[in-house]
Amino acid sequence: MKDNQHYSVIIVGGGPAGLATALTLAARGIPYALVEAQATPVQKPGEAIPPNARPLLRQLGLEKLMLAKEHHQYYGNKSCWGSEMLVQEEFMKMLHQHGYLLDRKHFEAQLRALAKRGEGTFYEAYRCRRLSRKGDGFVVTINNGETTQTLSADYLVDATGRKASLCRHLGIATNELDQQFALTLQMQLSTPVAQQIYIEATKKGWWYAAPMGKQSLSLMFFTLKELLPPKLSQVDFLKTQLNASPLMTELTKAAAFDQAAIKLMPAGTSRLDQPYGHRWLAVGDAAYAYDPISSYGITSGLASGYYGAHALAATIHGDQEALSVYHYLMENAFQAYLQKLHVHYGQEKRWTAEPYWQNRLDRKNRESRVAQEEQTK
Repeated sequence: MKDNQHYSVIIVGGGPAGLATALTLAARGIPYALVEAQATPVQKPGEAIPPNARPLLRQLGLEKLMLAKEHHQYYGNKSCWGSEMLVQEEFMKMLHQHGYLLDRKHFEAQLRALAKRGEGTFYEAYRCRRLSRKGDGFVVTINNGETTQTLSADYLVDATGRKASLCRHLGIATNELDQQFALTLQMQLSTPVAQQIYIEATKKGWWYAAPMGKQSLSLMFFTLKELLPPKLSQVDFLKTQLNASPLMTELTKAAAFDQAAIKLMPAGTSRLDQPYGHRWLAVGDAAYAYDPISSYGITSGLASGYYGAHALAATIHGDQEALSVYHYLMENAFQAYLQKLHVHYGQEKRWTAEPYWQNRLDRKNRESRVAQEEQTK
């Protein structure tokens, strides 16, 4: 790793979107550097790849990774949404029949291993400290705590997630559509749990639970920022929400809270109005961040990395319309997502006077007005 190295593309961010970008650029023969702040993958929420994502995994050459013992096939969701009745959704009736429950940490380690076999350079444990334009390209200064490197590139890819760090450096603001947040935690169970996703609505938000192995659950409670208590009260708040949730209470009976493991993270919808510009491109949550109720998270990250990298390779080879086509594809998918989101939240009518559910309805009305205004321009 020599200083002052030049690459066709620098990707900053080594999550699924950044790694899918790297793998696709490698397949297209484009020299790149990938800069990732973490020395090794860390455990993150987001474990499910739905059945309809399996063709994308095959296209990326990743479906074979799902054979690892750390990952599990899953065949349905169980939800309590819109009524007190539990509804079981069976995937076996669908075209692709099953999805995957991931060991997220292991999955990202697998992706890193694949990326390291390619022609790119992987800067692990390096943080981006400075970004500037130089001529028609970029200069990026990175540091790992001991060594500082200066890299240059013709193109830049922001794969830094919801914070969209590179876009902020370039003066490009993210459009936050709502202020939904999630409290995340893991719980060890006393008995094995079925391998499926569990979702339950409550007065103040909704629960998501995904198995991590046979006797561990990853849980997330989604609510509005203004409904969240101070940090010292989060355990009592979550216990209260569990007690109001029959399905989650049954799943977590005799399980203990680990207060130190509770984390708070943004989980609303956000987007860049245009996910590309002069010699830069945003992928994953840096471009479009989705409400987790959609199950779009990992899938959208992989898809945007795949399509974004192909558009970037085409641009490098002289196609001046490729990035606008990428924008068109991603924007169409995002608009379809918004429509499905409105329908899904609209199905829950038990607590329409509660602040959380009022916010869901108000957001739908605001977005509809904005869409109508754009159509009349």
